Amino acid sequence: MALNFTFQKGMTLLEVLVAMTLMVVISAIAFASLNGLIDAKNHTDIIAKNLRQEILTSQQLNKDFNAIINRPVKDGFGAQKRSITGDYANIEFSRNSFSNPLKQNRSELQRIRWYVQNNQLIRATLDQIDQGNFPQWKVRIYMDNIDSLAINYENRVGLTSRRWPIENNINPLKSIQFEILLNDGSSLKYLLSPLL
Repeated sequence: MALNFTFQKGMTLLEVLVAMTLMVVISAIAFASLNGLIDAKNHTDIIAKNLRQEILTSQQLNKDFNAIINRPVKDGFGAQKRSITGDYANIEFSRNSFSNPLKQNRSELQRIRWYVQNNQLIRATLDQIDQGNFPQWKVRIYMDNIDSLAINYENRVGLTSRRWPIENNINPLKSIQFEILLNDGSSLKYLLSPLL
């Protein structure tokens, strides 16, 4: 009688260890690649957000400064305020061309204020140009991660100051240098010439 040997097919312990080692290596490579892609996407998203904020800020600053009008206003106490006032960290002015697409019964004039608060560049608007007792400023954040705002004012004869109006000087405003210093050390500079 002949002996018939049958072998069971399966994996040896060595083959299982090799397969597990290969899976660990492939998983580590895949994790590193995926992690790199996620980091790159997050970095790209931050850059895209900052770029959108810079473009929006630039467009709004240009619109505002091209619409400045020489219209003094009354503050909450009834005292007259010049059409443009400001110092090195904020500026407030009257502007025209306030869009009215719904033809509402309101003025086309606005009071605008740009300033930095809590590391954010803020634009506040007042739709009622003569402020009254309790002005209702509408606030919109234009940029984050702001270190500071530096504004310089130049009059028509070339005199520059960090305040407007310049004391004891009756010459009109020629230009405004608006510099936004970001937390990363970079800065955005705008040279704005109001059409007064």
